[in-house]
Amino acid sequence: MRPTPLPDNGRVRVVGESRYQRALRDAASGMAAANEFDGHIPVTAALVPEPGNKWDPNAVRVDVLDGDRTRPVGYLPAELAKEYQPTFLELRADGFLGTCPGRIAGGGAKYYGIYLHLASPRELRFALGAEDPLVVQRSEHAVLLRGDRSCTVTKEEDHQDVLTRHAPVIGQEFRSVVASLDFCKIKSGKYKGRNAIEVRLDGHRVGQLTHAMSVRYGDAVRGFREQGLRVTCQAFTTSSPKGVQVELRLPPARS
Repeated sequence: MRPTPLPDNGRVRVVGESRYQRALRDAASGMAAANEFDGHIPVTAALVPEPGNKWDPNAVRVDVLDGDRTRPVGYLPAELAKEYQPTFLELRADGFLGTCPGRIAGGGAKYYGIYLHLASPRELRFALGAEDPLVVQRSEHAVLLRGDRSCTVTKEEDHQDVLTRHAPVIGQEFRSVVASLDFCKIKSGKYKGRNAIEVRLDGHRVGQLTHAMSVRYGDAVRGFREQGLRVTCQAFTTSSPKGVQVELRLPPARS
């Protein structure tokens, strides 16, 4: 299999190293690591899925690269392996072996240990194209955006006639709704004449995003609209002394 480097913006622990002390000592060339991070010994690790493991069918073995070979040095913790393994199995089916930086600690009078610099399972799926970081659901005519972050809406006070139809019922703190996003022109103020993202419920305007949030999400919404897709997102309404308010759930915007 061809080694392929994986995103390394994270830190993941490895378990079971006590059974692989010889391999870790060899990978560290017999040296003991210093206590500080900069003194930990860098290596390249490989992530090997083991669906046939009799103890844990979700297991992911951690190897270190030694020339053109790999040597086992431990496993991902079971709770993490279950999330990571499907991605590594997909890589293997395509002929790839996922690799990432690792660092060996300990040695000398201490047991050797190792940890990995590896992105989260979700970030890996995004980076490898297995999952869209913006869209949770897509159909022929519409996309539903991911709902990782809250985003406030402005100008709701001008649309209470619509929003009251979507207000929480008595006894509810909030009401879940689905909003659609399009564009409108800012009518006053510093950014007058520029585009803003308009928020609609059941096709009726209920407000718009601030200029800053419209800039952040504008390219994504515009790109989907140019494909002829209706752009939707999860939202919720709340009742307040100022009237019915609406808050959107949106994905992290692409940088």
